Amino acid sequence: MLDTSSPSRSRFIPEQVQFYHVEICPLADGMLSVAVTATLCPCEGELTSHELQYGRTRTLDEALAVIRNSILIQ
Repeated sequence: MLDTSSPSRSRFIPEQVQFYHVEICPLADGMLSVAVTATLCPCEGELTSHELQYGRTRTLDEALAVIRNSILIQ
């Protein structure tokens, strides 16, 4: 079950995404920590990191759903 107490992804401009970074980490309580960030290029030569989503899930399928709902493939 997805822990919905963590904040949702905030708004960003998908065209500025250079790449996504996904972290999945097992926790001591048996859950999985999932974090998705995007590296953006809002101005030429300037890279910034933008947190899209993070949370705790019970299964790998739920973790993959968090990732799937966080990224936008154009």
